[in-house]
Amino acid sequence: MSVREALVALRPFRLGVLLATVLTGFPQAALAQERDEPRSVQERPRGAFDAKGLDLGGFRLFPRLSVSETYDDNVFADEDGEQDDLITSVTAALLARSEWSRHELQVSGNLRHQAFLDNSDQDRTEYFIRPRLRLDLAERNTLGLRAEHSRRVVGRDDPEDSDEDDPTEFNRFLSELKYTHRFNRLSVGGAAFVRRDDFVSTGDDDRDRTEYRFGLPIGYELSAITDLKFEPFYRIRDFDEVDETGADRDAQAAGATLGFDTELTRLFHVGLEVGFIANDFEDSRFDDEVDFIAEGNATWYVTAMTTVKGRLARRDTATNQPGSSSKTQTTVAGEVQHELQRNILLLGVARYIQDDFREIDRTDDRAIFGLGGEYLLNRYLSLAADYRFEQRWSDVDEQDFTRNLVTLGLRTKF
Repeated sequence: MSVREALVALRPFRLGVLLATVLTGFPQAALAQERDEPRSVQERPRGAFDAKGLDLGGFRLFPRLSVSETYDDNVFADEDGEQDDLITSVTAALLARSEWSRHELQVSGNLRHQAFLDNSDQDRTEYFIRPRLRLDLAERNTLGLRAEHSRRVVGRDDPEDSDEDDPTEFNRFLSELKYTHRFNRLSVGGAAFVRRDDFVSTGDDDRDRTEYRFGLPIGYELSAITDLKFEPFYRIRDFDEVDETGADRDAQAAGATLGFDTELTRLFHVGLEVGFIANDFEDSRFDDEVDFIAEGNATWYVTAMTTVKGRLARRDTATNQPGSSSKTQTTVAGEVQHELQRNILLLGVARYIQDDFREIDRTDDRAIFGLGGEYLLNRYLSLAADYRFEQRWSDVDEQDFTRNLVTLGLRTKF
């Protein structure tokens, strides 16, 4: 038999192999791709540009260091008499992550020092350390623990800033315990949370407070892509002292939230929780109120190169404003991440924040817009640039302001 005759004889066999490949291999490959969870631009692996970390045997360590220079044309966020300055920031960060087959431990830390060229009394050092532990107690039981110790500075754009010459600094101590037990699609559990804010400045003792929160989260897996959740909760807010008007802002509150997480499409994920909170204040001059609360987020994976994120929040939070029991803070935010090239990442953000103070005639509205980019030089180095515009409108005289900030920086990672 000639070679030509042999090829002709094998033609049906070759067609059969091709058909089998089309009917079995290709759909499986396509299905595997369809099952891959989409990732945002900033979360996507980048091979030669990703940090490998340091292998410590059971743990992997990811250190980071950055140096940046910021020009701020209104460092005190004043309506009149703006002062500009150059701010040098040095930030060191560390992430230790376990690589165990069961359980998970993660410890993150951050230390940032900012030095002002012309206003050295505004120099500040902030830091935090946050351990997080997940224990797989059994096939259907998990226990989560997280904690935080941090030194923070209230931003000059924040209505809670004291407007004093020195920065408003405070220490935060936080711990949370969560337990979850699963019954097939149903999950039930308990959560306990405590947070302590301790202000550093002399005369700020009336700002010091402790908050406790206890919840009973219940979840139900409606489908492979949709989860429902319901959580009744109870909260205690305890201030160390009355404010300068003699008002006692201590309160007990009860409430509940109902929400869901789902995929409207494979490339559009959304989650939303809505509920209420009823406050019972210790001081008779404050009216007990029931307020609407909400928390939502959405992610749209527009293309492999572009991700759009949105966030909505309405919360009942504590305030330092004298004569006010608390405030309702509403936040609406959007973010666009774009990969211009494999090693050039762009970011655009817009955020609106409203602080509505109870019992006093004050509402503050803030708008923040930002554009930034990062150029990845290699696995270890990158250059970053950022521009941010901030504006505030307030019912209180001399509390409006606008400011512009431009930042250039160098980042390293290992």
